[in-house]
Order: sequence, then C-alpha cells, then structure tokens
Amino acid sequence: MLIQSQLLTQVLRWMMSFLIFCSTFFPSFVLSQEDPSFEWNTLYPKIRDRLISKEEAQGKLKALELSIREYTSQRLTGGQEDRLCFPLKGYTFHSIGGKKGSGYEVQRYDFFEGSQHKGHPGHDIFIQDRNQDGLDDRTGNPVDVLSVSLGVVVSVNGDWEPSSPVRGGNYVWVYHPIKGRYFYYAHLREIAVSVGQVVSRGDRLGTVGRTGLNAYPKRSPTHLHFSVHHSTDGTPRPIDPYFDLVRAEVR
Repeated sequence: MLIQSQLLTQVLRWMMSFLIFCSTFFPSFVLSQEDPSFEWNTLYPKIRDRLISKEEAQGKLKALELSIREYTSQRLTGGQEDRLCFPLKGYTFHSIGGKKGSGYEVQRYDFFEGSQHKGHPGHDIFIQDRNQDGLDDRTGNPVDVLSVSLGVVVSVNGDWEPSSPVRGGNYVWVYHPIKGRYFYYAHLREIAVSVGQVVSRGDRLGTVGRTGLNAYPKRSPTHLHFSVHHSTDGTPRPIDPYFDLVRAEVR
C-alpha cells in the first residue's frame, strides 16, 4: 500500500508539473480546455460548409455567446467605445468599393447558408496594388488589417489554398461580447492573431491578401472584405457599417 501511495503521489506531482509547463509555454493548450471561443471556432466551419442544420447551429451559437460573455467579462476593458478604427492601416473610407457604400447587398442573405449564402453583406476595401502582388504600391509593404473594435478572436482560417472552395480565404472573426457584434475580416494574406486572443481597437490582425474563391483570380483587385453582424439570440444578422467606417479613426 505504501508503494502504491508513493506512486500515486509521484503521478499527481508529474501531472501538476506538466499542466504548469503547458500553461507557461503553451497557453492555448490550457485555454482550449475551457475557453468557449475554441468551441465557436470548431462550430463555424460546420456552418460555413453546411454540415450542420440551421436549428442546431442557432442553438449552439446562442449558448456560446452567453458563455463567451461570461468568460471574457473580466478580460475586456473599454467596451463602450463608439468610434471604430478603420480596418486598413494608412487607408480611409475613400477606398471602400462602390458609391457611398453601394457594394453592400443584404437581400436574401442568411448566415446559416455558409459559403453558399446570397448577397454581399459587407464592404470591400481596396488597396493600391496594380501588379497584384499583395503589396502597397506606395510603400512596397503589406497593408496591415486592424481590429475595428475590442473583442475576442473566435475563429481563424489561415491555411487557404487556391483549390479550396472557401469564399473568405484566410479570415478572422472577432466577437464583441458587450455589444453582441461579430466583425469579419476576409481575404487576408497572413494572420497575426489566434483563437481566444483578446484584441483592442487598432490591434493588428494580419495583412491584406488575395485569398478566397473570388479574391484570388486576376479579375479581382486586392481588397479586404469587412462585414459586421449583430446577434442577441444566436442568429448573426448583418448590419451596414458604412457610416461607421466613414467616421472611423484612421491610423
């Protein structure tokens, strides 16, 4: 019995040391066991690829939104800011496609139709990139994508390939649990954040790219697709952020 007790004690000490090691050097290992953002990240591709029914997805999203609000309540500060940060560094609303936001088309759109959704519930913001190398013609550097608001990163896709049918390419979803809003940034070149990470207004999410089913072909100028959804009951509904982008802070 004494030998068994000593062995059990050693095993428990080893497990505790292992968890401490993981939390220090691999924080996402521990976070993934409890952070509901990781569950959102697992759920979204199922919605995107139509692998789950609308009713089941809606119920799961409603529960996750509540969990994320509770989990992040102590980690977020300054949640009532009203002015957005413009999502492209060095650019202004003059780079938004269409005339006065005419590119926004929400008719017949349904979040739960995933990549097969209709309409265009967002705005395309174009950079100066005539040779389509993904670099700003003025600086020769990639253009940073900035978080328009604080929030928590709930989904990331960073391994898009030209053979992939995913319309958004490399993308980031950020959820603002205080306001119940989702911010979607698509067609990124590289991504600088990870799921569960809390971001502040103006934080760098990645860089503009040409990833995505319709953004990759030469016919498409290099741009960021940006959209906003509001959700209070598990159904993200798009809202037009054009006038918020017009008055947004430029960095």
